[in-house]
Amino acid sequence: MTSQPARLRIKFSEVALGQRFYDPISQEYFVKQSDSMAAMVTGIGDGTVPDEFEADDVVGIDQ
Repeated sequence: MTSQPARLRIKFSEVALGQRFYDPISQEYFVKQSDSMAAMVTGIGDGTVPDEFEADDVVGIDQ
């Protein structure tokens, strides 16, 4: 049995540029690129295709 990492829930606007975070909707990890864009780095994402996020979207930061 594997356990999930402890995850702090924060708003997308609080994520630092370049920081990796977890999106609970897609269940994938992203890296923040700008105030409204991030690129998926797990699953089908290779970190090159940006995806839009709202400032108040709730995401997770692994602790």
